Amino acid sequence: MLRSGFTSATNSLELEIQKALREPDPVLANLQITRCHYLLAQALQGVLGDGAGANFHSWAVWGSRKAGVTIRQEDLDQARRDGSVVGSSIGGLVGLGSGWLLNWPHAWLPAAALIGVGCGLASGRLIISHSRRRSASLILAGNRTVLEDIGMQTVRFVRWLTAYPQGTTPALADFLEGLGRSTSSKQNLLEQAFTQYFRAHTTRTISEKQQATYLGNCFAVWHEHVRLEPYIQGAMPLIIRRCVTQRLLQFDIGPLRLAVAQDVPHTLLSTKPTGALSLESESAMQLLRTVSGTTVSSSTSFVGTAAHDWTKIKERMRYVFALFKAFHAEPQVCSAPYSSLQLDAIAAGQRPAGTL
Repeated sequence: MLRSGFTSATNSLELEIQKALREPDPVLANLQITRCHYLLAQALQGVLGDGAGANFHSWAVWGSRKAGVTIRQEDLDQARRDGSVVGSSIGGLVGLGSGWLLNWPHAWLPAAALIGVGCGLASGRLIISHSRRRSASLILAGNRTVLEDIGMQTVRFVRWLTAYPQGTTPALADFLEGLGRSTSSKQNLLEQAFTQYFRAHTTRTISEKQQATYLGNCFAVWHEHVRLEPYIQGAMPLIIRRCVTQRLLQFDIGPLRLAVAQDVPHTLLSTKPTGALSLESESAMQLLRTVSGTTVSSSTSFVGTAAHDWTKIKERMRYVFALFKAFHAEPQVCSAPYSSLQLDAIAAGQRPAGTL
């Protein structure tokens, strides 16, 4: 693509982002945000170069697509069933315990348990219905935050790189100065992310390009999850966090369905970024280990990467860093989230027909 083409594309993409952020319809807003990430992934790929592998926005496509399931309340029935099971179980135990503490006759204890089951069942369904509506609102707010926070910087990064004449190397400090200091993390994670993406842009070795892109993805998603912490905490009520993590947090990558409650699969280990680490990469890996609490960033085994409580950032990052590594060069990560007809409808500001 010619540099003038890149400039025109980034101008258009910036307008698309602004349109998605202003969209009042929650469902359509999510669809537009997902499409924007898909376009951003292609734009970033254009400056990182061939062979770089999936970038942050390639992954954000699937995170945003999953967010749409809750925003559209498509997981409400399953959530109600899970809430009913948890509520009735807890209610039954509370009823039984209350009867015992009140010195009810043993013959009455089953009745106490049944009363507790009924109360717990009703309470569980009410909690789930309320929490799903609140979750949809919080998840959409987080969806918008990620696009505005990182997406606009990606546009600026692509525009900045393509503004320089071919054959020249721009000074990274110029871009980082405009990035600003991160207010959400002492590690200035976006600086780390775009520093790695710049390394991927400048190197011509595929293994180094993949390493740098992978590290950039990890720092970007770490930054994202620090920003999203209040949204994630608020969207998952304390009493059902483990249940939601275990039963509802499934997502698709192209045709493949994964669940965060299961270890990252081992079947695609051959696709991970390979080659000896540079000193810069090793330093970045060490920083990533501080948040994941594991050596998974440099490990060849993904045993123990499953999350049990998605509200805990170390569990999230342990899983996500491993996921990014295992699937880094897999084509389905960079595939389109919707059909071409659906993408056209979304671009036109319409809810598309068919399964989303």
